[in-house]
Amino acid sequence: MIQGFMWSVRQTVQSWFSQAQATVSETEEELVPLPDVLENQLAQKIRALPSPEIYQSFIREELAIAIETWQQNLDAPNSLVFLGSPVEPIAAILNDGLRQWSDAPVNIITPLPCMARPEDPLVSIQQIRDALDPYTQLDPDNQEDADEQLDPDSLDARQTVVLIPCLEQCFLRCIGGWEGIEYLRDVAIHHRHCFWVIGCSHWAWNFLDFVCQVSAYFSEVKSLPELNGEVLKEWLDPVVKTVIAAQAQTEEDGDRPDYWHSLASKALGVSSIAVNIWLQSLRIDPELVADGDKSPDLNLASDNPEGEELILHEVKPSLPSFPSLNHGDRYLLHSLLIHGRMTRAHLAFSLGQREGQIQSQIQALLRTGLLERNDGCLSVQPSHYVRLKTELANNNFFVGDD
Repeated sequence: MIQGFMWSVRQTVQSWFSQAQATVSETEEELVPLPDVLENQLAQKIRALPSPEIYQSFIREELAIAIETWQQNLDAPNSLVFLGSPVEPIAAILNDGLRQWSDAPVNIITPLPCMARPEDPLVSIQQIRDALDPYTQLDPDNQEDADEQLDPDSLDARQTVVLIPCLEQCFLRCIGGWEGIEYLRDVAIHHRHCFWVIGCSHWAWNFLDFVCQVSAYFSEVKSLPELNGEVLKEWLDPVVKTVIAAQAQTEEDGDRPDYWHSLASKALGVSSIAVNIWLQSLRIDPELVADGDKSPDLNLASDNPEGEELILHEVKPSLPSFPSLNHGDRYLLHSLLIHGRMTRAHLAFSLGQREGQIQSQIQALLRTGLLERNDGCLSVQPSHYVRLKTELANNNFFVGDD
């Protein structure tokens, strides 16, 4: 009798779950992806957010330890390198972290604030020299040990931190294209009374270590931590709560921990990838975009308390479909992942080709969504990074360690 009762309960529960899943599936099928204009508006809202606090606190904590050691020990390393994914905005993360460091025990200078590569990449060494020249504490023209000019037993002079937020913008993969990096590392090693903080992608760092042994000069390296679902939810919540239906958040999934855990897992714990996957998981009522080219303005309650709030819905996060690539495509994408943002001219230079030779290839990759273009520069679309890295590794390309 008890067994019959339990069987009946199981059947009832299974029936309820089946009906609930069918209802959710039917609801999702009735929704459509966001129009580009609306997705771009949401992306702008997210770009206005500060970097995830876990990134910022990690940077400040690691720097505080390293700088204190450097200020108390003449033989301590005078640098710390922060590495991240090639699709992560490492420069912005570093700048955010140091901007919030109100009790920093040092003076922070930024002679190379996300500099753009010069039109002629072979003159990057002069660009770096010119950027360092105004700072007398660096004295870049003096290639002798600058510490010899100071009291060797005094640590009082160790009060300056030099921030290089985006090292990959200081070189190009071509003959003579990384002389600027070699110059920079020599200045750093001869100016131990300054502490050097460097941001770089894993891919660029591995390449530079292969061609000019940067890790022998900047030996202390830290990787940005992975973000879990809880951290992602907390970071994006100021935007999420203004556009996701309150009923869906409270009645369907509560705090939706499974959704955010899945998002973090698929994004490999990288904020920029998570943002893109989240945007692609959003859906909207087709009636709101029935006018074709006319997309609804993003009407957030915080922007217009009296207006009607636009409600969006989330479906299960997933990576976008990955297109087939030929060998030329892989070489092009591999170069972009090593260098970060690049102009079309620099991309062609790094591949040893003329611009006209890669134009049709670039257009094709833009159409597939693998590439994106911002402010005249090309970069890899973050949500494709996970599968692209696997694709390159499977075709014997050297990939990063992130």
